[in-house]
Amino acid sequence: MVSGLIGVCYVCVGLVLFFHKQLHLQFSLDNTFTYVFGAILLIYGMYRVIKSWKSYFSYSGQDR
Repeated sequence: MVSGLIGVCYVCVGLVLFFHKQLHLQFSLDNTFTYVFGAILLIYGMYRVIKSWKSYFSYSGQDR
């Protein structure tokens, strides 16, 4: 369950990095690096959420 919450946090940070111009945020990093890192965080966060989701429901199905 905690893994899923951390995954959601990764997705949120990735979204902030990916849409930093629309949110009027400035970073000292190159824009290309910011977009690539944001995309990587989005993908990894979605992976963790999906993995946690599958793990939670496969575990709960074994108890029945």
